[in-house]
Amino acid sequence: MRVVEVAENDRELIGKIHENELHSFGTMGGADMWMIMSFIRYGKLYVLLNEEDKLLCVAQYQGVLGKNEAFLYGFSTPLEERGKGYGKILLKESQKELKKNNIKKIYLTVDPKNITAVKMYEKDGYVIIELHKDEYGVRVDRYLMVKEL
Repeated sequence: MRVVEVAENDRELIGKIHENELHSFGTMGGADMWMIMSFIRYGKLYVLLNEEDKLLCVAQYQGVLGKNEAFLYGFSTPLEERGKGYGKILLKESQKELKKNNIKKIYLTVDPKNITAVKMYEKDGYVIIELHKDEYGVRVDRYLMVKEL
């Protein structure tokens, strides 16, 4: 397995990422091609690949202007690869890369009902700091979590 920072000329990989977004989140929540290219050019987009270049996990980060902080916008594992520990690997490795870029704090939001994700983030050192009620619409709540690097 290897972690790759996606470049704008990695068109085949970008296509796999877009397909994963649609399968994981549908059209209402996943990153579209405009967002994916924005993460590549103006943030950081990391993927975990196996030896055959199969996509195992995706992490999309945005920088926080004027601060040494980042926001983990999107984090997903293809449905057939979930529960195998790939998310933990990419989370740790992408954070190492961000730390090299002088990032000191990472924020993320997560659905409070997504217990698996909440527990993974907590085990990695993230702390829930707020509950944002109706963040994306009525009864679409999000936990705001943060981790110091």
